[in-house]
Amino acid sequence: MYLFQAEVVLSLAVAVKELVENSIDAGATLVEIKMKDQGLQGVEVSDNGSGVVEANLEAMTAKYHTSKIREFVDLLGVETFGFRGEALSSLCALSDMAIQTRHQSTDVGLKVELDHDGKIKKRSPCARAVGTTLTNLFSTLPVRRRDFTRNIKKEFAKMCQILQAYCLVTKGVRIICSNQTPKGAKTVVLQTHGAQDVLANISAIFGARQVADIVPLKSPFEKGQLSEVGLWAELESSADADDTTCTQFSAEDVERLNQADFRLEGYISSCRHGEGRSSRDRQFFFVNARPCDPKNIAKVINETYHRYNVQQQPFIYLNIITARSDVDVNLTPDKRQLLLNNERILLLALKKSLLETFGQTPSTFQMQNTTIVSMLEPRPKPQPEDASKASEEKDEEEDVL
Repeated sequence: MYLFQAEVVLSLAVAVKELVENSIDAGATLVEIKMKDQGLQGVEVSDNGSGVVEANLEAMTAKYHTSKIREFVDLLGVETFGFRGEALSSLCALSDMAIQTRHQSTDVGLKVELDHDGKIKKRSPCARAVGTTLTNLFSTLPVRRRDFTRNIKKEFAKMCQILQAYCLVTKGVRIICSNQTPKGAKTVVLQTHGAQDVLANISAIFGARQVADIVPLKSPFEKGQLSEVGLWAELESSADADDTTCTQFSAEDVERLNQADFRLEGYISSCRHGEGRSSRDRQFFFVNARPCDPKNIAKVINETYHRYNVQQQPFIYLNIITARSDVDVNLTPDKRQLLLNNERILLLALKKSLLETFGQTPSTFQMQNTTIVSMLEPRPKPQPEDASKASEEKDEEEDVL
């Protein structure tokens, strides 16, 4: 039983990710993640979502049970983060799990304690809002538990990075993550304020300085319909000799690009030197607001950026809005790998967008306490009067001595 479920919840980051996704799917506008000792002692996720009806409690943690899809074709139009019915049953198998929930139709909440098979072993009334509590994560797998304990700092850092992605892309939802040390000290790790603007979320997570260093991605269709000759000339002029990612296309590809039903919403570091980063720790990709790891897309963006700024890495926020039927999210257990229809066409549009964004940006340095002009200006030569004054002052000093 545990072998397959272990593939669903691989780490602390995935455990928190699944619970946060459940909260957002439930229509919550406030999600709180409370960690104890960086998740080593416990994880608690609470929200103000719709809650669960008491009659559905048994099915909530049943394996492969979901209300999101009823027929196979429903996979083509799934709009929620979760849809396979695996997350909660997997978390039950790997930890000691308790759920507190109150549906909007009831006045009293219920606390449900579950065994490792996902079955209810105890239920009792409670006065708390909706929430989920995990303790002793990976307790049923001693080897993984030891590895989890040994690498808790890396696990916690990875969890924060994945949580940042949801904080950035989720609009109108306030997300707060805090950590309590074994001695009882509590600190806020990150938080958003429920803004409807991506830039406000970026500022809340990374600060106003990061917002000042980024520019919006321009639409590839900003100047109207694209032509094969014009697109070829623009991409070829900016391509390296060994770059074949986006320079091999046909007239049919260009026509499909003009008719493509997708939009690019994104921000990227300015290519001016000093406004990028030293690592790729702030690169976030989404398809229809779902966090993902598109390798080809990340490669095109980074390679194009490095033609303008070779020494730094860009901050990237890219959300690709496309038809649900053009995306297959059911490839891997964590849903981070996606299959995009017409990906090559998308890469064309993306590179065109980057060229439009960086094409008018001059390659300049930002220098402190000086300017290029002042460095190039010749220093004035001392005038004869100044020289005579200096010699007189020197003679006076010698007379005093």
